[in-house]
Amino acid sequence: MLIHFPSALFPMELVLCCIYFFTGQLSFGQAAFYTMAGGVVLGWVAAIFGAMDLIKIPTDKPETMKKALLHGSINVTVVIVYTVLAYSLYKVYPNFPVPKLALLIAKFCVVCFMIVGNFIGGSLVLKDKVGIEK
Repeated sequence: MLIHFPSALFPMELVLCCIYFFTGQLSFGQAAFYTMAGGVVLGWVAAIFGAMDLIKIPTDKPETMKKALLHGSINVTVVIVYTVLAYSLYKVYPNFPVPKLALLIAKFCVVCFMIVGNFIGGSLVLKDKVGIEK
């Protein structure tokens, strides 16, 4: 259940950043920061529980392990990127600069990357039954 929070908070942060970009109202920038911070914290918690599921994959299922490692690599990369972004904003808290268009495009690409990782994760749960108690 933990993965649903960063999966929702990171796209919401992008939406709030876009609103801040177009309106210049600092409250949207602050809301984006808090949304990002929540996504980062819960993303790391989800990564810990995902690692616990990873070590439970039987060694006789190498394709499932490859898929799980790809999923984990993608999503941990996303959380790392957002951790760096959150830290850079934390240094200027509470007066956040209006984001540049290039940053918004980069965040959009990271969110798309996360969606691919989540699709692979969904396949792990639904097809390979990873993380499901028997």
